[in-house]
Amino acid sequence: MTSKVKTKNNTLIPILIMTIAIAAVITITTQRSQPLSDYVDDSGNIVVSKRNTYSQWFGQQVPDFTVTDIDGNQHSISDYRGKNLIVLFWATWCLPCRLEVPHLVELRNQNSEDNLAMLAISTEDSDTVKNFAKKEKLNYTIATLGNTYLPRPFAEVRAFPTSFFIDPNGKIKTVVVQSLTLEQIETILNAKLLENSETINDN
Repeated sequence: MTSKVKTKNNTLIPILIMTIAIAAVITITTQRSQPLSDYVDDSGNIVVSKRNTYSQWFGQQVPDFTVTDIDGNQHSISDYRGKNLIVLFWATWCLPCRLEVPHLVELRNQNSEDNLAMLAISTEDSDTVKNFAKKEKLNYTIATLGNTYLPRPFAEVRAFPTSFFIDPNGKIKTVVVQSLTLEQIETILNAKLLENSETINDN
């Protein structure tokens, strides 16, 4: 009798651990999808709001760092001066990131490298990311973080996906912490960050 009880309990333990793990993944990957009006106003200007934890960086010169892509090529943020740049932090296991992939692929198809640079960075190992990129036929630059030191505000990323929109002058225009559609990305790319924009105090 005692033996049966122990066996039953031993069976339940892995199930409990798996349930907790799944719940943790769901918590990490599920984000509140904010309306685009939280990022771009009706006049096509970037919204500077305290709700966005990165707002203090808007209009600031982007700090430089270098990462290696899945083909072994190095990319520095400074390499992209003179064109719009999206720096995306993501993961292959992140559901919102996966949902965003088709929109990013189409964005790359519609915009030349001369006008728009896309740099997607994962903290996972190179083989995992490379296999995913091949399977999903990703057509934009995919890099892994490796041992790269990230300066602020990139070092402050705590959720995936997080997208940094950087203008041709190398200034951070806005940061979005959620998955985006193609239409939303294009709206942000076309939006303007006004000089001396006032920060909105959200309730």
